[in-house]
Amino acid sequence: MSRASAEQLLSDLGIESALDEVGRYVVRQRWSGAAGREVRSVDIEDAAQIADANPALLFCVVAVTWDDGGTSRYALPLGVRAPEDALAERSPEYMITRVGSGDDARLVYDALGDALYVQWCWRQIRDSGTTPAARGSLVSERAGDAQLPPEDEPGVRMLSVEQSNTSLVLDERYFFKHLRRIEDGPSQELEMATALRRAGFNSAVPVLGDMRYERDATDSPLVLLQPFMHNATEGWALALTSLRDLYADAEEQGQASMREVHLAVDDQGGAFIAESARLGSVTAGLHLTLAASALGAGFEPLPIDAATLDAWADSMTHDLDVLLDDESPQLDPLREARSSLVARFDAVRELPAEGLRIRVHGDLHLGQMLRVSAGWVILDFEGEPDRPPEERRQRSSPLRDVAGMLRSFDYAAAVALAERSRPGSAEWEQLVAYGDAWAAANRDSFWSAYLHSVGDSPLLPSPGATLVARRAFEVHKAVYETGYELGHRPSWASIPIRFLLRGVT
Repeated sequence: MSRASAEQLLSDLGIESALDEVGRYVVRQRWSGAAGREVRSVDIEDAAQIADANPALLFCVVAVTWDDGGTSRYALPLGVRAPEDALAERSPEYMITRVGSGDDARLVYDALGDALYVQWCWRQIRDSGTTPAARGSLVSERAGDAQLPPEDEPGVRMLSVEQSNTSLVLDERYFFKHLRRIEDGPSQELEMATALRRAGFNSAVPVLGDMRYERDATDSPLVLLQPFMHNATEGWALALTSLRDLYADAEEQGQASMREVHLAVDDQGGAFIAESARLGSVTAGLHLTLAASALGAGFEPLPIDAATLDAWADSMTHDLDVLLDDESPQLDPLREARSSLVARFDAVRELPAEGLRIRVHGDLHLGQMLRVSAGWVILDFEGEPDRPPEERRQRSSPLRDVAGMLRSFDYAAAVALAERSRPGSAEWEQLVAYGDAWAAANRDSFWSAYLHSVGDSPLLPSPGATLVARRAFEVHKAVYETGYELGHRPSWASIPIRFLLRGVT
């Protein structure tokens, strides 16, 4: 295809007037990370024509400039169809705007709601194709040992889960993840999946192929194709089921002593407590694999030294202060507690220089774990979406992942409780002790199994230092969660704030 300019492609389709609505659409999406920001301007920075009619499809790099002067770039494929097209009824959440009138009226939409765009991506990955754009290229590659069937039009099933990307299922066999933020640098998930597979770690979902956007000698990951895990259940869903049952039993029981609360957790939650132990073992296996010395360039484990400890403490304190700069009144109690939170971070500076820095998952929680018949598998190695790519790829303490999982148990207890009662109500006051006890039991189960599996490996420092560092990483994770929730789900910000004010036990 010729490299027509992005402006010419928009003009040829008669949709250049849709840019303001494109900006409004981006702001509404969770994947944009733009909640609460005001758009100054929108520009189609690059485009590649995929189909020219019935429908017209473009891959676009959309640059959104905000009122604060910052600019974010997004992968937003656009489709153009007749206004009465049935796609508007099938995928209403992907519709952006209508342009023109009468016979010239056209519907502009996010093409990830259109199976034709997804099927085009599939063919590109299967055949390892390259498509020129006005300023860059879309480069697709199938993994060397991946066997993909020849179907040109696999069935597409949309997923309704809110994520920082758009995910679909193809032919009930493949998981298709389309990243939305254009970020320079290689895909951490592709790097991690390749290294882990080469090392024989079988508890991570492999990548079968990928698509990336290349421009000016840099590339940005766009699409990852992975096996779809049949009959798999997300760890988050299993945890919520356990908690819903616990809360239902607790409501029937009425007021109870703490001893009765813990007995109820042991009796009802025993099955998930056992799963938490398995999660701890799998997480330890991941870290021991990543601490091996033969994974290749960029994966070599490094010793922790005094400069590393200082850098971690500085980074943790910086992130806390950035959070507290937000004027939200929800943060007022944390402003008062700043000194005690910083003390957690400063304690890291006094630790002995022990243990290893390794590549880590970076955003490990119950939603990133799938329970299959053979056990638990780990997915989504992209790291925390609100951190820059270079930071996500830095070596860190394995306790950063541990902290994410431990925080996830608290989150599950709080979310399941919020489904049933209003904070501060009599029902909430009765049930909160059960949630806290459930979270504590599962945290202990995960942590004990993790330590047992790590054994006497040099991965962690001495036991006392390990506990101090773990607590600091938990507090740091809760600081990140608070900022994330204020930007995306303000009603959930109370969950990490409550943890920070209670302290780490």
